[in-house]
Amino acid sequence: MEEKHLKFFRDLVSAPSPSGFEAPAQKVARAFMAPYADEITSDINGNLIAFKKGSGKLKVMVVGHADEIGFIINHIDEQGYVYVKSLGGFDVNLLPGLRVDIYHGENLVRGIFGRKPVHMMRGDEGSPKLKLEDLWIDIGATSKEEALKLVAIGDIATYHSQFEMLSEDFVVTKATDNKAGVYVAARVMQELAKKKLKANYYAVCSVGEETTMKGAATSASQIKPDIAIAVDVTFTSDVPGSDKRVYGDVALGKGPTLSIGAALHPVIRERLIAAADKLKLPYQIEIAPGRTGTDADAIHARGVGAATAVIGIPNRYMHSPNEVISLSDLDNAVKMTAAFVAALDDKIDLKR
Repeated sequence: MEEKHLKFFRDLVSAPSPSGFEAPAQKVARAFMAPYADEITSDINGNLIAFKKGSGKLKVMVVGHADEIGFIINHIDEQGYVYVKSLGGFDVNLLPGLRVDIYHGENLVRGIFGRKPVHMMRGDEGSPKLKLEDLWIDIGATSKEEALKLVAIGDIATYHSQFEMLSEDFVVTKATDNKAGVYVAARVMQELAKKKLKANYYAVCSVGEETTMKGAATSASQIKPDIAIAVDVTFTSDVPGSDKRVYGDVALGKGPTLSIGAALHPVIRERLIAAADKLKLPYQIEIAPGRTGTDADAIHARGVGAATAVIGIPNRYMHSPNEVISLSDLDNAVKMTAAFVAALDDKIDLKR
């Protein structure tokens, strides 16, 4: 990946954007796409929609959700400890001892998830089935009064995580779910900037996927796309204990995935495969029998419907502070999607 593109991706994952509070990430995406899009708008829900006009009527939407897993403060006790609710789903057992970043206005407050030490536990206190209310965040305050000078009810928090290269291709960081999809949608806009398109291209950075799916639904209602591609991360089975009979055979570095399933349109998948084959790009196939767990679920049956596909970026340790993805998978998703859009015209037959 070129350094300028790596910087864009690093800026995206570094921008705090828990579900419902996506503005910082949207600001990064807007600045990147501004030189390439014919029009960029933000809607009442916070979706960012960038548009490049084509010569035909066909509308194609590529969507990546800008929200990430996070927390929101709901209680501060008399000793100054902070308690939170979740914004999205995760394994609570990951949290004890982790650092978090709390955003209070323009100020960043560092905290640590605390739990009673195992040596002090009695009976079933050491149960592996942790609940979020069993944990607190220690921000170094010694009283509620002191804590309230630093944070407030309703402040958001994200994992504290560093962006690091594990190898020449693998990167570890928080929030690849789903800044990876935002990256692809935005980079496709960049790749198409100097091309004369027949299709109208919409790059959508949606909101709320981890909690409500509202961004995909409302943006699709505005755009009314003929074709919609959701780009999101997907689970890998290349780690110990993964049963490929259940999860399929998906690995980092072997290309993005294309899904087959009841909600997804075979013509779009076949066109994406043709684009990848023409460029000799690797890809993997995975199965989504019903719901896909992506923005595609909120789009494919909205209104008169859209011909929908899902492109997955393989991801190890999803919804943790240390997700691992392959940068080559990310860039190959960009190349495949850009080639697919560039080849579209009004003659495509989407009837089934």
